[in-house]
Amino acid sequence: MCQHLWPWPANLPLLGRLLPRPLSLAPSSSCSSLPCSQDGGMAAQGSPRFLLTFDFDETIVDENSDDSIVRAAPGQRLPESLRATYREGFYNEYMQRVFQYLGDQGVRPRDLRAVYESIPLSPGMGELLQFVAKQGSCFEVILISDANTFGVESALRAAGHQGLSGRCPANMCKHKVLSDYLRERAHDGVHFERLFYVGDGANDFCPVGLLAGGDVAFPRRGYPMHRLIQEAQKAEPSSFRASVVPWENAIEVRLHLQQVLKTC
Repeated sequence: MCQHLWPWPANLPLLGRLLPRPLSLAPSSSCSSLPCSQDGGMAAQGSPRFLLTFDFDETIVDENSDDSIVRAAPGQRLPESLRATYREGFYNEYMQRVFQYLGDQGVRPRDLRAVYESIPLSPGMGELLQFVAKQGSCFEVILISDANTFGVESALRAAGHQGLSGRCPANMCKHKVLSDYLRERAHDGVHFERLFYVGDGANDFCPVGLLAGGDVAFPRRGYPMHRLIQEAQKAEPSSFRASVVPWENAIEVRLHLQQVLKTC
């Protein structure tokens, strides 16, 4: 799934939950040639390029967006008979049944959009996205998530960051998604100096295995990604090469990135 986070007019079609590839969030063409600065402004050409990867649910937004859409259901709850159909490993199929039920109950796309647009960003996330958007081509930003694409676009549009040009495979392995993306960009002649990964869930632990010394993992403090990193560091400290900067407020991520830019 590839999603632009910059505030530019979006006129691309909405895509469904199941798409053939991951989502990629590159800067819009209006800022693709603008290098980065240390204070949030623009700097001279020739600045290094970094890849900044985000998860969506409980990282960019402060809720699981699939849980949030229940607010559009009659009585803001799903019937027990529907919830009982969930089977581990078949989450996307379950959510398709949820959306089918909502449609049968007369819930319209505009109703779902209103729910998605009401989902709050995680603390400090708005400030972080605004900071990154000002850096021009210093950061290439991608979103890797299996969240509903309609919901992702709706939530980002409400936050002033929109545009869609990507893909979102079912039951994705984020390690493979990120590895494939890096290989594609290398084929395009783009070699990132450093990688940054911001996430929260257990499935965000796997891709940070691609990070090397000088790269940074930003796990949300106290969430599964953070706990798994701590366990890995305790079991075999030398196996985890990237720096780890836990966050409760995304401003902590912004402050760290600002420090990185000062050393460029």
